[in-house]
Amino acid sequence: MARILVTHGVPGERFRRLHPNEVLIPQAGLAYSRDELLALLPTCDAVVACGAMDGALMHAARNTKLIVCYGAGYDSLDIAAATAQRIPVANVPDSVTETTAELAMAHILALTRRVCELDRYLRAEGSTRAQFTMGRSMGVLLTGCTLGIVGMGRIGARVAAFGRFLGMRVVYHSRSIKPFSLTGNARRLPLHELLRAADVVSLHCPYAPQTDRLIGAAELALMRPTAVLVNTSRGKLIDEVALIDALEAGRLAGAALDVFATEPEVNPRLKTLPNVVLTPHIGSNTLRTRNQMAEQCCDSILEALAGREPLNLLNPAVWGLARMPQEP
Repeated sequence: MARILVTHGVPGERFRRLHPNEVLIPQAGLAYSRDELLALLPTCDAVVACGAMDGALMHAARNTKLIVCYGAGYDSLDIAAATAQRIPVANVPDSVTETTAELAMAHILALTRRVCELDRYLRAEGSTRAQFTMGRSMGVLLTGCTLGIVGMGRIGARVAAFGRFLGMRVVYHSRSIKPFSLTGNARRLPLHELLRAADVVSLHCPYAPQTDRLIGAAELALMRPTAVLVNTSRGKLIDEVALIDALEAGRLAGAALDVFATEPEVNPRLKTLPNVVLTPHIGSNTLRTRNQMAEQCCDSILEALAGREPLNLLNPAVWGLARMPQEP
């Protein structure tokens, strides 16, 4: 019987598929402490990583047959350390596509129609009298606007489809030309041209050293003062201080952020800005999505425990080495 560790107390009903194997999972909403993880990891055959795992934790997990990242983004996992320990690492990218794209679209609509700003106003004032006047508190009609997608992968392509449904023109920036099935014949542009052209810029690229602060002061200066920036991907894609400076100076109309540079902390300056929508990294946070993520994690773990290579390995070259005895 195998022992499987789930690092955080995520919805656990679907992990019952792993029984009769032993499944260790904290209570809902809680997480194992670092000391607990260091003690438990050496005894586990598989791990569902719902948070960061650095080199020390990877070393502790050196006897595991598979680590599955509970989601699509894996920049919080030290893949190099896992590879050095011959630990296969996989992720579950498909399950988060629809839900994250929906959140990005919700952010775009909330920001351009000033939903959160006016909600706060009504709660504070208790009356619509001051704002319910023709020509005041006007939002933006997205039909005819240009949506710029930075990173045309699964999620970016879905956001592009939502934008086209609303009558938006779509342009995108990606390392490679994407097929019609992804882009819907959207025009591919260099990043600097996209930033100049777009009314809404939505980020959907993974975090890596080459995308660190992809959007900085110089890039923000290219955007129109009437444009808005949306990020449901990774906080460190944006130079947050430069973004705040641009918003405070009126060089950018607004921003909507589900992710932050110093998570779980949020820059207090962001909280004071009326033209900013903030949510606490909830891109995949629906029960249906969480259940799908658990199902895909179970699929990968059961394959690995049976000696079969799981899908979506991030370091596939390790799979053949993982079952070979290591030198003492």
